[in-house]
Amino acid sequence: MFRADQNMGNMCKNTLGHGKRWIGAGLLAAGVAILCAIGKRRGGRNNMGRKASFYERIGKRGIDTALSFLGLIALAPLFGLISLAIVIDDPGSVMFTQRRIGKGKTIITIHKFRTMKMSAPHDVPTHQLEHPEKYITRVGKVLRKYSLDELPQIWDIFRGRMSIIGPRPALWNQEDLVEERERYGANDIMPGLTGLAQINGRDELEIAEKARLDGEYTKRLHGGSISGICVDARCFFGTIAGVLRGDGVVEGGTGRLDKAADMMISTVTAEEAGFDDYGYLKSFHIDGHEFRRVLITGADSYIGNRFEAYAREHYGGNFQIDALDVTGDDWRKFDFSSYDTVFHVAGIAHADVGRVSEEVKRRYYAVNTDLAVEAARKAKESGVKQFVFMSSMIVYGEAGRYGKKRVIDEHTVPGPANFYGDSKWRADKGVRELGSNVFHVAVLRAPMIYGKGSKGNYPALARIAKRISIFPVVNNNRSILYIDNLSEFLCQLILSGDGGIFFPQNREYANTGQLVREIGITVHKPVYTSKLLTPAVIMGSYLPGRVGLLINKAFGNCVYSHKLSAYTGLEYQLYDLRESIIETEG
Repeated sequence: MFRADQNMGNMCKNTLGHGKRWIGAGLLAAGVAILCAIGKRRGGRNNMGRKASFYERIGKRGIDTALSFLGLIALAPLFGLISLAIVIDDPGSVMFTQRRIGKGKTIITIHKFRTMKMSAPHDVPTHQLEHPEKYITRVGKVLRKYSLDELPQIWDIFRGRMSIIGPRPALWNQEDLVEERERYGANDIMPGLTGLAQINGRDELEIAEKARLDGEYTKRLHGGSISGICVDARCFFGTIAGVLRGDGVVEGGTGRLDKAADMMISTVTAEEAGFDDYGYLKSFHIDGHEFRRVLITGADSYIGNRFEAYAREHYGGNFQIDALDVTGDDWRKFDFSSYDTVFHVAGIAHADVGRVSEEVKRRYYAVNTDLAVEAARKAKESGVKQFVFMSSMIVYGEAGRYGKKRVIDEHTVPGPANFYGDSKWRADKGVRELGSNVFHVAVLRAPMIYGKGSKGNYPALARIAKRISIFPVVNNNRSILYIDNLSEFLCQLILSGDGGIFFPQNREYANTGQLVREIGITVHKPVYTSKLLTPAVIMGSYLPGRVGLLINKAFGNCVYSHKLSAYTGLEYQLYDLRESIIETEG
């Protein structure tokens, strides 16, 4: 695996010593490559059976050739310095070649700077070594952190073995990754120096998620010239930002960050989704004379407090409600046996998933998952008849990108995209597994909840509406849920005593621009919308990093099918959007 590549070494020497000759040869080679691309690929078809776009047939390879040639010339001094540092740190070969899987699952050879000691086992990939960190040189750690060890692959791009942007070429023995990519057609395009998976987690990603992202890139590349250019630009600039931060490198292989802490993102099957227990399939009978003793586990929570206040005002004779603090250990000694229903609202939300430590991740799982399942188990052992758990729409992953419709219906399988969503999903699944004929478990996969005093995205949007006078015209839809609509739903559900999986939401979907306008009208601060600002939203949605994430979070699309939220016998959608904004803003 770690052998010197004499041709590459000679190439670097010739680059430094005979620059003029290289420039002429490089320009000639670039021109020939572009002409060959035009001649060979005109009218070609991609692996979706559609005619390949101009960018996919010609433009992409032309850009690869031109940029790789310029990169070889510009980076030649850096190549020399890195080579010198490698030899001083650990005498031996400067580079090594590695067998990888290329386009069409053919075997290709790529080049890398050596980052491991000459004493490291040969022909053993890094992720298969038991303690890879002890073999990595001091210079190697720096090269890996900033991806400088990959620079010699610019030569492989120039030769036409790779592209600048594309799925990272799998190791020759990574059959699991190759098989996963085959499902998405990602093996049929040119592998790249960087790609969509690299800017979304790199080594932190599990194989299934990495293959899915490679498939998403393949689909966008095949979606036309504009789509291909946009996704390549996103990956290119995202890589630059990621390299400067040193993101995503985990010594020892794919997904080790999660495995080390036993926090791998769950892969959900259709059987685990609970389709047969969806609430819209049931009929509910509400007896207005019923009386229920309810224990809220999670004192001083926004949802718990608002539910208690609403129930006291509108269902005063039907409920006795107590709240229990579950932050310490004393709650475990509390007697649950006198209650008919336990309503569990304790949890951590609104995570900045891009910048947290492993310790913080473990706390999310401890609170959102372990505490919820423990509370449900205690309720069952105490003879409680009903357990109501506040899950979240986040178990289905992030919202769709701006302009991309996303509808969650009765066939959609949950798919958490990060540790926060996964911690809620594990609790969702765990409490349902405790359900029985005498212990009814109700799970509410609620969308964004808003109302007076709420936290999260709505207050931020309200602040914007109160401070600006012009807002972009956006065409998006989001499922949202007004707190009093949720409270009415909870009152009726608890009186029914039933379980199931529920998707309560407002009667109508919300549009981000519409929300801002309604808030402005309510607080007598008119907000005008302009199409001139819309292109900025569109372009911003493709930006890598935090900016793109926030734009898609604000203007993306994600709704529940109305079918999922209609329940025979439960009428809870009392407030429309305008009424709820008036109530919220006062």
